[in-house]
Amino acid sequence: MKRRMGKLSTVILIAALAFNTACASNNREQKNNNAGEQAPTNQGETVAQENPREKVGLSFWAAELWASSPPGRQEDPIMKHIEEKFNIELDMETQPSDEKLAAILATNDLKDIMVIPKKNFDQMKSLVIDMEPLLEKYGQDIKKNISPETISYYKEMFGDGQLKFLGSEISTDGPVLPETIWAGPYVRWDYYKELGYPAIETPDDYIKVVAEMKKLHPNNEDGKPYHGFSLWLDWGYGILADHWNVRRQGAEVIGGLTNILQIDRESFEYFNKYTNENSGFWADLDFWNKANKAGLIDPDSWTQKYDQAVQKYNTGQVLATYINWVIGGSNSYLQSKKIYDKGWTADNPIPMSGENYYYNTANKGQNFVYAISKDSKNPERAMELINYLYSVEGVLTIINGIEGQDWVNENGEFKYTDTYFENEKDAENALKFGYRKYANQSGLDITGFIPDTKNPLDFRNNQSYMKIQLEKPENALKKEITSYYNAEFPNKIPPTGQDYGKTRIAELSPLLPPNEPDEIKLISDRIVNYLNQEVIKLILADDFVAHKAKIIKELERLGIDKVYAFWDGEMKKALSELN
Repeated sequence: MKRRMGKLSTVILIAALAFNTACASNNREQKNNNAGEQAPTNQGETVAQENPREKVGLSFWAAELWASSPPGRQEDPIMKHIEEKFNIELDMETQPSDEKLAAILATNDLKDIMVIPKKNFDQMKSLVIDMEPLLEKYGQDIKKNISPETISYYKEMFGDGQLKFLGSEISTDGPVLPETIWAGPYVRWDYYKELGYPAIETPDDYIKVVAEMKKLHPNNEDGKPYHGFSLWLDWGYGILADHWNVRRQGAEVIGGLTNILQIDRESFEYFNKYTNENSGFWADLDFWNKANKAGLIDPDSWTQKYDQAVQKYNTGQVLATYINWVIGGSNSYLQSKKIYDKGWTADNPIPMSGENYYYNTANKGQNFVYAISKDSKNPERAMELINYLYSVEGVLTIINGIEGQDWVNENGEFKYTDTYFENEKDAENALKFGYRKYANQSGLDITGFIPDTKNPLDFRNNQSYMKIQLEKPENALKKEITSYYNAEFPNKIPPTGQDYGKTRIAELSPLLPPNEPDEIKLISDRIVNYLNQEVIKLILADDFVAHKAKIIKELERLGIDKVYAFWDGEMKKALSELN
């Protein structure tokens, strides 16, 4: 594949999230007599320090964390363990944004280590180093676990022949299980059971089920009023309108500030999601309009932020969600009360026949890449830390916790300790204990296997582990749901007849332009600002159809067709270069 010069990727909103099992590697010590730096062993394993070295500070621009955490030094045990291992103090930007990234790019004030969306690589490539010369001494795990073909791909696509960027979450031998189905109908299972397991074949069915639940259960276990759904808008209107129904249609969204293209994950056919009245965008907003009319949306949704919405899930005040990552806190809330036979649907949503959520991405990494700033005073130490995050030991640590404390290796069988199981019950275990908090920083695909083995990196996906877990009292609900669907494990409950496909859609990112021309960006800015206000009005509208028509007309007046024409042309070029 040949890259067009000066091109950047666009944002692809692919949430991906379920994590899989693991194994551990032994630490080996090797002293670097020349510079006092930590050197890797011949086996490619990350090495422990033999003697204390000078403590250095490193700054780290992170991909989004799996827990809300303030920027700066992180206090969870996993990060403390990593800092002690490498004798560093890590100053981490935990709340990255396009605006913050634009600011540091404008001033060339990069962090030592940058984990950025692929769309920004072209803006940054003159500001970062070629990492390849450091690999022999400080990147043996990268060389061991990442194929030469993948290294060459990142050199050609992103660095004009130099390894200025390296993708994260790179697959080594395929996923243990298909990717998590994170957008769909999730509900309180015990209430769903109480209703007699009604079929949820359409979004309207979903609304009806949640309304019946709220009617029977107006208050939660603490007597607090239930909400059907609790939403947030500080992420912009896209969090409400570019997820569930887009994925039901087997698609993703892509294309600049507006993500204007809805593109099929397999065929790559696409259209303007704003002017196509049958797009997932409009279907999502139609769903929320109906949910609001049914009295199911938390009235704070229009003013609260993400953290406030999640807190309501974490304290058992909400009955349903279309995004699965808020479920863990809800179930932990009940388990903290020793309630194990009640709670939310397990790993997957209620199966809907004929839907198309199910797929795996290609194996060259997800939407983020690693880089080291040219201004870093300690590029070798930065490379060591990056290498650790591509090592088996490092990935096992950031996913499963600290060996000997959170898990043990007993003759090749990896087991969580009682400490881990107790900590995991806490709704904020990622924030407090670090479990999977840094998952988006992993160099290896955490849903996959330990390289050259059939042991999963995330121990929770080990079949022997899952069998044991289903028999534990605290997993009574998972066992019940699994049995109801006649499945072997909770994460193997797809709709009848559905297969898991693959998509190469992430490989389009670096082939698309990083920025829109000024004329198009000006239009896009106006459209985004308009929709951030108007989407709320549409959800609250009495006449959805009329208000939708009004919005489409206004988008056309603002110049949506010009934005589409630009991205249509760029997408055609990108597809012609994708082989």
